[in-house]
Amino acid sequence: MKTWALFKLKCNISFRRHLLNLLLLFFSPSKRFIIALSQNLDKHIVLYQKELNSLYSKQHNSKSVKEIAA
Repeated sequence: MKTWALFKLKCNISFRRHLLNLLLLFFSPSKRFIIALSQNLDKHIVLYQKELNSLYSKQHNSKSVKEIAA
């Protein structure tokens, strides 16, 4: 993913987290739409972490020419 997509995903996570925290002040956590919002937030967090992991592994798992030749 590009950095713009990661930024957009991070903004979506932040928005959903703040919305969930605000709604939890007024509604019970067992309400159906609160549960749906929480699951949606979890889905976005998993996508964000997968992309961060793939970026990290691409940067740190590449072997140098000396390691390959040895």
